[in-house]
Amino acid sequence: MRLYIVDGSNAVRRGDYDPRFPEMDEARHEEFLDRVTRAAEPLDGGILIQIFFDGPRRETFPVDTPVQVRFAFDGDADAGILDAVRYRMQSGKGVVVVTQDRDLADQVKEEGAKVIRFSEFETRLRERRA
Repeated sequence: MRLYIVDGSNAVRRGDYDPRFPEMDEARHEEFLDRVTRAAEPLDGGILIQIFFDGPRRETFPVDTPVQVRFAFDGDADAGILDAVRYRMQSGKGVVVVTQDRDLADQVKEEGAKVIRFSEFETRLRERRA
């Protein structure tokens, strides 16, 4: 089973993100989770998608298998992603990290993970070749 670890905070805060409007941030979270969940549903059983967000645990848009939502204990999703990658690689299994954060991409590549951008991830889901 292929594991995708997604930098959810990076995904929803691209483009015209403005931290002064938290309600917009929540709407973007919901829209992103809905889009990924719907696209991943036909692939259930072949993939697992873990989406990491910054900050403490909070109520989110409901997601279904194969999507899981994770929150960073210390508030930094990058640290949680890096820990998850290290654990997976130490288990002898590969992982694909979805991010456009260069620093995070460099760190997870050093651990042996593959990195793709959001556009490629969404294309893979849409074309059911994840």
